[in-house]
Amino acid sequence: MPRTRPHPTDHAIHAALSKHGLPPPPWTPLGSGVWGDVFDLHDGSVLKLVCHSGGIGSGQQILDGETAALQAAACLQQPIAAARFIAGAKINPSAEDLGDYCGWIRMSKLPGRTAMSILAGPMDFTQKTALMCRLGETVALLHTQTRNLPAGQEPMPTVSQDRLLQIADIVPDMRSACLEVATILAAGPQHPFLHGDINGGNVLFASEHNHAQSDVGLVDWGEAQSGPVEIELRHMTDIGGPAEAMIEGYEAVSNTPLDPTRLNAALSMNALGTLAIATLGTVEVLNPDKARQTALARLATLNRD
Repeated sequence: MPRTRPHPTDHAIHAALSKHGLPPPPWTPLGSGVWGDVFDLHDGSVLKLVCHSGGIGSGQQILDGETAALQAAACLQQPIAAARFIAGAKINPSAEDLGDYCGWIRMSKLPGRTAMSILAGPMDFTQKTALMCRLGETVALLHTQTRNLPAGQEPMPTVSQDRLLQIADIVPDMRSACLEVATILAAGPQHPFLHGDINGGNVLFASEHNHAQSDVGLVDWGEAQSGPVEIELRHMTDIGGPAEAMIEGYEAVSNTPLDPTRLNAALSMNALGTLAIATLGTVEVLNPDKARQTALARLATLNRD
């Protein structure tokens, strides 16, 4: 979801953060989203700048969440990878004039193409199914590897519970629906470490051709959290491939069936979140009326469970 506000040039960013030893520009923009911008520094690392505002919650929460998650994810093993945290800090507005940015993270660059860009290319249904199945398998492997956290590491915060309360403040007439979804998600088993935002732009396939066996990199950990595993599939209908294949891949590796009611609640939370962002008006392409219709349709199926 590209945001509407402009961002400073790479030269302006480098000048403002000169004391942090970043390589000189030119840098290549890799992406721009609700919460900020990412640049390839061309030295094997990337720079992510996080905005004060843009989506649901605060940029400081996103910055702190991603910093903690990257450090915790250092334990991940193949075929899953997370970027290696290099450095990061809050931005001092009196000394580092970068407008709406509240902080930055420098991390290693992961290889591969996003699932979204691969699925947008020439693929047949079988290939799309293989990619979505691998995505589900990857999520299950992530959960297997993080089921027992290292000694001293606390579970991630319950971000989705906070987000649903924040959505209710943005869209007050949806408060009862937000509370219903929150109750369903809180009632299930709580996994201590979820990525929290598995979408087509946050998953990198190292192999463009052998999707069924590709190593997979996960980026954008700002929504990392504890909660029911079904939260990880909340974007499954928006990625661009058959959602059922993602479910099948997850269940095959985890050997545990996903709970249909919690999965529907996770999808409902996603629709409510889109409605809240459309209401905020920070993403040009989101139409509030259309987002409301989508949310109501999803909530109607939740009530039928």
